[in-house]
Amino acid sequence: MLEEITRESLSSIRNPALRRYARMYVEIYENFLAQVAQFGLPFDKDPAPETRTREARAALAAMPEIMSRCDGASFFYRRISPACEVCKQGVNTLTSHISFRCHRNCFFCFNPNQENFEAHLADENDWRAELEGYHRAGQKLTHVALTGGEPLLHPAEAAAFFRLARELYPDAHLRLYTSGDLLDEEMLTALKDAGLDEIRFSYKMEDAPAVQEKVLANMALAKEHIPSVMVEMPVMPDMEDEMRALLLRLDEIGIRGINLLELCFPYHNAEAFRARGFRLRYPPYRTLYNFWYAGGLPVAGSELSALRLMRFAAEQKLSLGVHYCSLENKNFGQMYQQNHHPELIHPTLLFSERDYYLKTVKAFGEDAVQVKKLFDKRGNTRYLYDPKAQYIQLHPADAVRLQGRRWELAVSVNVLEERGGELCLRELKLLRASAADCDPASL
Repeated sequence: MLEEITRESLSSIRNPALRRYARMYVEIYENFLAQVAQFGLPFDKDPAPETRTREARAALAAMPEIMSRCDGASFFYRRISPACEVCKQGVNTLTSHISFRCHRNCFFCFNPNQENFEAHLADENDWRAELEGYHRAGQKLTHVALTGGEPLLHPAEAAAFFRLARELYPDAHLRLYTSGDLLDEEMLTALKDAGLDEIRFSYKMEDAPAVQEKVLANMALAKEHIPSVMVEMPVMPDMEDEMRALLLRLDEIGIRGINLLELCFPYHNAEAFRARGFRLRYPPYRTLYNFWYAGGLPVAGSELSALRLMRFAAEQKLSLGVHYCSLENKNFGQMYQQNHHPELIHPTLLFSERDYYLKTVKAFGEDAVQVKKLFDKRGNTRYLYDPKAQYIQLHPADAVRLQGRRWELAVSVNVLEERGGELCLRELKLLRASAADCDPASL
């Protein structure tokens, strides 16, 4: 079984070269955690909740009514949006915006994290040039979305966006993200005439009851105009009972589906998260990386509540589809787009179909010397040997054949990055492994 290498487990590594090499990544992760600590929002390091979360994942995976996706980072009951299906690879999709302006002030909003946020807040995006540029370049688009801010602060432009998208890409799936409280029948008619396929309401558990009722009424109204009416919202770990009641209400209205998102701390508004008693999930990432998705860090307990809500929907046999989308799930498309370059992958690298990282196996120090001797004896030249760094790099399929040996191995997790116009390999972490753990089908 692959094993995370932590400060505590370093001392159990016998090979000194591997121990030194692995310590580098342990220290990188520790430095990251120290930087996060400056926000004043603590990690929940109690192992019990994570144990319950793993058990909940396993229980859902065993239920025939629920499908598991993306190496357990996503689950769905009954159905998910076709846009969520393609999000796994993020190919031939476009999500645009008119502006980042919004009339709401959600404490969990991550838009301020995004690059050039202030400029986007002040100026409007030239969405027309964006769409026409994609089309002129011959870029195929199967899914096109409009988000914000709040797109319906610009109702005429929102409808014009979808009219142009439908004109340029007649077969594309078109969707709109909105808080829903500005919606009216005139807007819905314009959006329907523009060819909108799906509208996603961002329902807020912290809204006043009158606002919530207005949004629910607009969902019912939208059903008369738009083929697919959905809800997308983060799961508050302290409002699980209220969320169960909401699922029942949405089912009564006839909503097609809901995306339950893992609540994230967006690197600001720490005081709002502390006031609610929230802590950060530990560890926050399986693999630490500078992901494109600016959502932030996962909040402890949000995933467990979402998984329980999935089970509730299945046990109640609700008619609406329910999809759990974790923070990790948001990053799958990025990994696919960065790493799916078969023509550039070295023979020692495996493109993982499970999580889209590039993986190889390494032996270190004297173990590396002995593995090289064995491979040379067998005439196997599929390896990279670096005497300076004291390691040998192997394809996982070759590493499996080392079973029965006492050599310590590590699975290396990598991505391709563009630097100076070229794609370069960047190693992100090591996982302690035995030869039996290196089966390509399990990586």
